[in-house]
Amino acid sequence: MTQDFNIDLAVGRAVNRLRQERGKTVTGLSSEAGISQAMISRIENGQVSPSLATLAAIAAALQVPVMALLAQPGDTGDVHHVKAGQGLPSRRVAQDHVHEYLLLGKHGGPGGSFQSARIRIAADQAGQLPSYQHEGHVFLYVMSGAARYRCGPEQFDLSPGDTLSFDAKLAHGFTKITGAHVEFITVSARPN
Repeated sequence: MTQDFNIDLAVGRAVNRLRQERGKTVTGLSSEAGISQAMISRIENGQVSPSLATLAAIAAALQVPVMALLAQPGDTGDVHHVKAGQGLPSRRVAQDHVHEYLLLGKHGGPGGSFQSARIRIAADQAGQLPSYQHEGHVFLYVMSGAARYRCGPEQFDLSPGDTLSFDAKLAHGFTKITGAHVEFITVSARPN
């Protein structure tokens, strides 16, 4: 750690960032952690050195380990560099459906998780296309081919260059590969 590192400010910034990522107000965090609003505010502004018991209560309310409040930002972080045409070969298996894909990146932490993949589904091997539903958001970019995709009650015909982004709590998934194949990049982000 550098000499100018201030643990109280770092903890305060971490509490503020995590609280905002989770959409909590100071009042809401105060209530859930059993700590006064004034104390939460003073912690977030780096004006006090909270006890371990206070940090544990805040961490529990934010649903993170206590260490997430103590980590110095910028110390470490995962970086994935994937060269063109490469990635981690992976396989998605669902009832009556299997497709191969390349995992391009995957990260997780106190703020949530993120995954990106390049996927190709051939029409003659599509079988029963699976449907998904989860917390978070999804982004699709179609590289080649054509397909129909469902988000909740709506259906979208997708072709090269098209994008689709949506709240993943809507039931979603391809309903039909309308060309010989569809190849796309997908990015999925989920809260913890």
